Amino acid sequence: MKKIYIAVLALFFTIPMFAQESTQVEEKKEKEDVYIWCKMPRKKGQWYKLEKPTPKVVTDFQDKLIYLKLLNEYDIVEKGKLDRATSDAILKLESRKGVTYDSKELVGFTQGMKNRLNLMYFTAKRAADAKKQ
Repeated sequence: MKKIYIAVLALFFTIPMFAQESTQVEEKKEKEDVYIWCKMPRKKGQWYKLEKPTPKVVTDFQDKLIYLKLLNEYDIVEKGKLDRATSDAILKLESRKGVTYDSKELVGFTQGMKNRLNLMYFTAKRAADAKKQ
């Protein structure tokens, strides 16, 4: 009986150790997140979390930026890789919309960036199609 009490007591003291390890993992994840200060027109500035872009998302961005003539296709070092030229083109696109970032180079995308790019891309595409007809 004495051994059972000792085993239960030992388990009781090990539980906080496991809980402490899981909080350390969460803190590391939070530190890895990248946030950027964004100022939208007629709104207060806000911190936005940049999502790490997948190669597919970057390629989609690059194709649309080339179509909008914001990015020269010869500037792209590797399709699907977020490089300095793509980053500069995205910042240029955003500045046209009046959105400013406290950054010279982006390391990811926000959902707002994706939405504004799609809006400009499809608007330009419809306008080009209407001109042809």
